[in-house]
Amino acid sequence: MTNKEFKRLRRSQLIDIIYQLQLKQDELTVDNEKLAKALADKRLRINKAGNIAEAALEIHNVMQKAQDAATHYLEEIQTRVDDEYQQILKEAHEKAAAIIEKAQQQADEIVEQARQQADEIVAQIKKENPYFDPVVETILKKYSSYQ
Repeated sequence: MTNKEFKRLRRSQLIDIIYQLQLKQDELTVDNEKLAKALADKRLRINKAGNIAEAALEIHNVMQKAQDAATHYLEEIQTRVDDEYQQILKEAHEKAAAIIEKAQQQADEIVEQARQQADEIVAQIKKENPYFDPVVETILKKYSSYQ
């Protein structure tokens, strides 16, 4: 409407127009508030989503560091176990060698004692029997040379 048209309107018509404009303004104000609230909610959700993404990334980093630490720990344990295994194996070989050596010495001593006893028995038989068969003595010498 132009100024001339407004001037021709009656007062009640102008009040009605003002009232309608006031209602429209109130409606627009309410719509504006709703839109401002929706915008704030969207911004909040965007911020929360960003914060959640950042938190998820931080959790991922923490979990990765924990996994790396656990892997390193297990590798350390495996190295220690391997070292201890090698040490135990070395000690076992050394003990086994010592046992074998001692057993060989004992066996040699037993064989030597048996030879001495056999020689004593043969000497005793020769002493008691002056007619000891020289063939038996030859066989005994050949047998002892094989040993």
